[in-house]
Parts: sequence; C-alpha cells; structure tokens
Amino acid sequence: MATERRIARIESRIRQEVAELFIRDLKDPRMKGLVSITRVKVARDLGHARVFYTVLGSERDKRTVSRFIESARKFVQAHVASRLDLRVAPIVEFTYDDSIEKRSSVSKLIDQAIAADRAAAKSSRRKSSDEEE
Repeated sequence: MATERRIARIESRIRQEVAELFIRDLKDPRMKGLVSITRVKVARDLGHARVFYTVLGSERDKRTVSRFIESARKFVQAHVASRLDLRVAPIVEFTYDDSIEKRSSVSKLIDQAIAADRAAAKSSRRKSSDEEE
C-alpha cells in the first residue's frame, strides 16, 4: 500500500499528464467546449485512477466529449503508463465531475434566499412605517 503522500503525488502527476495530453495530442472536433481535469483519485493499491473532468458547454457537448473521452481511454492509459515511473500502471477511468454545477446551483439558491429575505425585510419596514403614521 502506498502512503497518502505518495498517492497525492501520483494523483497530481496523472492530472497534469492527462490535462497536457488533452491540450496537446487529443485535438479532435469532438472535443467541443472547454474540458478541464478537475481532480484524480488513485486507489491505495495504485491499481486504479479515476480521472474527474468537467466540460464547459451545452449538454450535447458534454455527451459528445464523454463519448470521445471513453473512446480515447486506452490511449490515455497507455500515455499515463509511459510517463509514470511505476511497476504497474493504474487502470484509468473517467468520471464526469458535476460538483461545480452543484456548487453553482447551491450558490444560486443562497442568492435567491438572501434576495427574498431582503425583500421581506424591506416590506416589513414599509408596513411598520405606514402603521406609525
């Protein structure tokens, strides 16, 4: 089993390698929108690496990019294996990372709640000033 520090180093290296590969070598019309590698999670035994990505674009772009990434998975895995100095290269899997979208929707809900509170407070102040007159 690898130490936490070693795993973190390998995760960082895989993230860097995959991101550079997407920019440099995977120039394909199916790579629509802006694709970002958000994080990598490597198993403690270093046998698997889950690469999380996000796509800035439409839902259609996301589906197209997802299919392309899955079709390029073996190529990416071979690239990662050649760049890492490990006895056995991890099996690379891709997962769409929707955490940014979730954070954005939570942020919007918070903003809406704050706006509603402000409107209610304003309305309450108006009612109390009207009653005083």
